[in-house]
Amino acid sequence: MREDTAFLRWIRWLLPGYAIAPLGIALLVNGLGYFGIQQLQGYLHFYDFSTALDHALPFVPGFMYIYVLAFVQWTIGFLACGREGQTFCYRYMSAELVAKVITLTCFIILPSTIARPQVTGSGLTALLSNIVYGADAPINLFPSIHCLESYFCLRVAWKQKKTGRVYPWITSVFALLVFASVVLVKQHVVIDIAGGILVFELGLFLTRRHDFSRIYRKLELKI
Repeated sequence: MREDTAFLRWIRWLLPGYAIAPLGIALLVNGLGYFGIQQLQGYLHFYDFSTALDHALPFVPGFMYIYVLAFVQWTIGFLACGREGQTFCYRYMSAELVAKVITLTCFIILPSTIARPQVTGSGLTALLSNIVYGADAPINLFPSIHCLESYFCLRVAWKQKKTGRVYPWITSVFALLVFASVVLVKQHVVIDIAGGILVFELGLFLTRRHDFSRIYRKLELKI
Protein backbone atom coordinates (compact mmCIF):
# COMPACT_ATOMS: atom_id res chain seq x y z
CA MET A 1 0.00 0.00 0.00
CA ARG A 2 2.81 2.41 0.83
CA GLU A 3 4.45 1.75 -2.55
CA ASP A 4 1.16 2.46 -4.36
CA THR A 5 0.67 5.69 -2.40
CA ALA A 6 4.21 6.85 -3.11
CA PHE A 7 3.75 6.05 -6.81
CA LEU A 8 0.51 8.02 -6.99
CA ARG A 9 2.14 10.97 -5.27
CA TRP A 10 4.93 10.85 -7.84
CA ILE A 11 2.40 10.77 -10.69
CA ARG A 12 0.57 13.79 -9.26
CA TRP A 13 3.89 15.59 -8.86
CA LEU A 14 4.85 14.80 -12.45
CA LEU A 15 1.45 15.60 -13.92
CA PRO A 16 -0.90 17.70 -11.77
CA GLY A 17 -4.59 17.04 -12.24
CA TYR A 18 -5.29 20.40 -13.88
CA ALA A 19 -2.69 19.61 -16.61
CA ILE A 20 -4.22 16.32 -17.74
CA ALA A 21 -6.87 17.86 -20.00
CA PRO A 22 -4.58 20.40 -21.77
CA LEU A 23 -1.85 17.84 -22.41
CA GLY A 24 -4.32 15.16 -23.43
CA ILE A 25 -6.10 17.47 -25.86
CA ALA A 26 -2.75 18.56 -27.34
CA LEU A 27 -1.79 14.93 -27.94
CA LEU A 28 -5.20 14.10 -29.40
CA VAL A 29 -5.29 17.07 -31.78
CA ASN A 30 -1.74 16.42 -32.89
CA GLY A 31 -2.39 12.76 -33.68
CA LEU A 32 -5.85 12.99 -35.20
CA GLY A 33 -5.10 16.16 -37.13
CA TYR A 34 -1.74 15.13 -38.54
CA PHE A 35 -2.60 11.56 -39.51
CA GLY A 36 -6.16 12.47 -40.44
CA ILE A 37 -5.02 15.04 -42.98
CA GLN A 38 -2.63 12.47 -44.45
CA GLN A 39 -5.70 10.58 -45.57
CA LEU A 40 -6.61 13.55 -47.78
CA GLN A 41 -3.36 13.50 -49.76
CA GLY A 42 -5.09 11.96 -52.78
CA TYR A 43 -7.45 14.95 -52.98
CA LEU A 44 -4.99 17.81 -52.49
CA HIS A 45 -2.62 19.60 -54.84
CA PHE A 46 0.80 19.89 -53.23
CA TYR A 47 3.32 22.70 -53.64
CA ASP A 48 7.08 22.56 -53.30
CA PHE A 49 8.37 25.62 -51.41
CA SER A 50 12.03 24.67 -51.82
CA THR A 51 14.42 27.53 -52.53
CA ALA A 52 17.98 27.68 -53.83
CA LEU A 53 19.14 27.60 -50.20
CA ASP A 54 17.23 24.36 -49.58
CA HIS A 55 18.80 22.76 -52.64
CA ALA A 56 22.25 23.91 -51.49
CA LEU A 57 21.87 22.38 -48.01
CA PRO A 58 23.35 18.86 -47.83
CA PHE A 59 21.59 15.75 -46.67
CA VAL A 60 23.16 14.92 -43.28
CA PRO A 61 21.71 11.58 -42.10
CA GLY A 62 23.32 11.95 -38.64
CA PHE A 63 20.84 14.71 -37.83
CA MET A 64 18.09 12.09 -37.96
CA TYR A 65 18.93 11.31 -34.32
CA ILE A 66 18.16 14.93 -33.37
CA TYR A 67 14.99 14.79 -35.45
CA VAL A 68 13.77 11.73 -33.51
CA LEU A 69 15.00 12.93 -30.10
CA ALA A 70 12.80 16.00 -30.55
CA PHE A 71 9.94 13.82 -29.30
CA VAL A 72 11.80 13.47 -25.99
CA GLN A 73 12.26 17.24 -25.81
CA TRP A 74 8.55 17.78 -26.35
CA THR A 75 7.60 15.28 -23.66
CA ILE A 76 9.85 17.02 -21.15
CA GLY A 77 8.74 20.48 -22.27
CA PHE A 78 5.03 19.74 -22.07
CA LEU A 79 5.32 18.11 -18.66
CA ALA A 80 7.41 21.03 -17.38
CA CYS A 81 4.81 23.47 -18.67
CA GLY A 82 2.08 21.50 -16.92
CA ARG A 83 3.96 21.48 -13.61
CA GLU A 84 4.70 25.20 -13.60
CA GLY A 85 1.25 26.18 -12.39
CA GLN A 86 -2.37 26.13 -13.47
CA THR A 87 -2.59 29.64 -14.92
CA PHE A 88 0.77 29.25 -16.66
CA CYS A 89 -0.19 25.85 -18.07
CA TYR A 90 -3.56 27.02 -19.37
CA ARG A 91 -2.08 30.13 -20.98
CA TYR A 92 0.66 28.41 -22.94
CA MET A 93 -1.19 25.19 -23.71
CA SER A 94 -4.11 27.14 -25.13
CA ALA A 95 -1.65 29.11 -27.28
CA GLU A 96 -0.17 25.82 -28.47
CA LEU A 97 -3.65 24.52 -29.29
CA VAL A 98 -4.54 27.63 -31.30
CA ALA A 99 -1.21 27.39 -33.14
CA LYS A 100 -1.87 23.73 -33.90
CA VAL A 101 -5.32 24.49 -35.32
CA ILE A 102 -3.77 27.16 -37.56
CA THR A 103 -1.11 24.67 -38.63
CA LEU A 104 -3.62 21.98 -39.52
CA THR A 105 -5.62 24.54 -41.49
CA CYS A 106 -2.47 25.41 -43.45
CA PHE A 107 -1.98 21.73 -44.23
CA ILE A 108 -5.32 21.81 -46.03
CA ILE A 109 -5.22 25.19 -47.79
CA LEU A 110 -1.46 25.23 -48.51
CA PRO A 111 -0.44 21.57 -48.76
CA SER A 112 3.27 21.23 -49.45
CA THR A 113 5.72 18.48 -50.26
CA ILE A 114 9.45 17.95 -50.71
CA ALA A 115 11.69 15.74 -52.85
CA ARG A 116 13.66 13.50 -50.52
CA PRO A 117 17.01 11.87 -51.30
CA GLN A 118 17.64 8.18 -51.64
CA VAL A 119 18.98 6.74 -48.40
CA THR A 120 22.07 4.61 -48.96
CA GLY A 121 24.09 2.39 -46.64
CA SER A 122 23.16 -0.33 -44.19
CA GLY A 123 24.13 1.08 -40.79
CA LEU A 124 21.94 2.21 -37.91
CA THR A 125 21.64 5.76 -39.27
CA ALA A 126 20.46 4.51 -42.65
CA LEU A 127 17.98 2.18 -40.94
CA LEU A 128 16.62 5.01 -38.81
CA SER A 129 16.35 7.29 -41.87
CA ASN A 130 14.40 4.66 -43.80
CA ILE A 131 12.08 4.09 -40.83
CA VAL A 132 11.34 7.81 -40.54
CA TYR A 133 10.85 8.20 -44.29
CA GLY A 134 8.60 5.15 -44.39
CA ALA A 135 6.46 6.27 -41.46
CA ASP A 136 6.22 9.96 -42.34
CA ALA A 137 5.10 10.85 -45.86
CA PRO A 138 6.62 14.07 -47.29
CA ILE A 139 3.44 16.08 -46.74
CA ASN A 140 2.04 18.28 -43.94
CA LEU A 141 5.20 20.39 -44.07
CA PHE A 142 4.24 24.06 -43.75
CA PRO A 143 4.36 25.08 -40.97
CA SER A 144 6.69 22.52 -39.41
CA ILE A 145 5.13 20.82 -36.38
CA HIS A 146 8.63 19.78 -35.34
CA CYS A 147 9.68 23.42 -35.20
CA LEU A 148 6.40 24.56 -33.68
CA GLU A 149 6.70 22.15 -30.76
CA SER A 150 10.42 22.75 -30.17
CA TYR A 151 9.85 26.51 -30.29
CA PHE A 152 6.99 26.08 -27.82
CA CYS A 153 9.43 24.31 -25.47
CA LEU A 154 12.01 27.07 -25.94
CA ARG A 155 9.53 29.90 -25.49
CA VAL A 156 7.98 28.40 -22.39
CA ALA A 157 11.32 27.44 -20.82
CA TRP A 158 12.39 31.07 -20.51
CA LYS A 159 9.18 31.94 -18.65
CA GLN A 160 9.34 29.10 -16.15
CA LYS A 161 10.65 29.44 -12.61
CA LYS A 162 10.60 25.86 -11.37
CA THR A 163 13.03 24.42 -13.91
CA GLY A 164 16.09 26.44 -12.87
CA ARG A 165 18.56 28.50 -14.87
CA VAL A 166 20.24 25.76 -16.91
CA TYR A 167 17.09 24.21 -18.40
CA PRO A 168 16.22 27.17 -20.69
CA TRP A 169 19.72 27.12 -22.20
CA ILE A 170 19.65 23.38 -22.83
CA THR A 171 16.17 23.66 -24.32
CA SER A 172 17.22 26.54 -26.57
CA VAL A 173 20.32 24.78 -27.89
CA PHE A 174 18.37 21.62 -28.61
CA ALA A 175 15.57 23.59 -30.29
CA LEU A 176 18.13 25.16 -32.64
CA LEU A 177 19.47 21.69 -33.41
CA VAL A 178 15.92 20.55 -34.20
CA PHE A 179 15.48 23.53 -36.54
CA ALA A 180 18.67 22.49 -38.33
CA SER A 181 17.70 18.82 -38.38
CA VAL A 182 14.40 19.26 -40.23
CA VAL A 183 16.17 20.70 -43.28
CA LEU A 184 19.36 18.61 -43.05
CA VAL A 185 17.41 15.34 -43.09
CA LYS A 186 15.24 16.75 -45.89
CA GLN A 187 11.95 16.52 -44.02
CA HIS A 188 11.25 20.24 -44.41
CA VAL A 189 12.39 23.38 -46.18
CA VAL A 190 13.59 26.60 -44.61
CA ILE A 191 10.26 28.41 -44.81
CA ASP A 192 8.67 25.63 -42.74
CA ILE A 193 10.93 26.59 -39.81
CA ALA A 194 9.80 30.20 -39.94
CA GLY A 195 6.20 29.05 -40.24
CA GLY A 196 6.44 26.89 -37.13
CA ILE A 197 7.79 29.80 -35.10
CA LEU A 198 5.30 32.31 -36.44
CA VAL A 199 2.19 30.19 -35.84
CA PHE A 200 3.06 29.75 -32.18
CA GLU A 201 3.64 33.49 -31.78
CA LEU A 202 0.29 34.06 -33.48
CA GLY A 203 -1.34 31.51 -31.17
CA LEU A 204 0.18 33.27 -28.16
CA PHE A 205 -1.03 36.67 -29.41
CA LEU A 206 -4.58 35.44 -30.03
CA THR A 207 -4.71 33.71 -26.66
CA ARG A 208 -3.64 36.88 -24.85
CA ARG A 209 -6.15 38.94 -26.78
CA HIS A 210 -9.13 36.61 -26.48
CA ASP A 211 -8.20 34.57 -23.38
CA PHE A 212 -8.61 31.16 -24.99
CA SER A 213 -7.25 29.69 -21.76
CA ARG A 214 -10.82 29.93 -20.46
CA ILE A 215 -11.52 26.78 -22.49
CA TYR A 216 -9.49 24.75 -20.00
CA ARG A 217 -10.91 26.59 -17.00
CA LYS A 218 -14.46 25.74 -18.10
CA LEU A 219 -13.44 22.17 -18.84
CA GLU A 220 -11.93 21.84 -15.38
CA LEU A 221 -15.14 23.06 -13.76
CA LYS A 222 -17.16 20.47 -15.68
CA ILE A 223 -14.78 17.70 -14.72
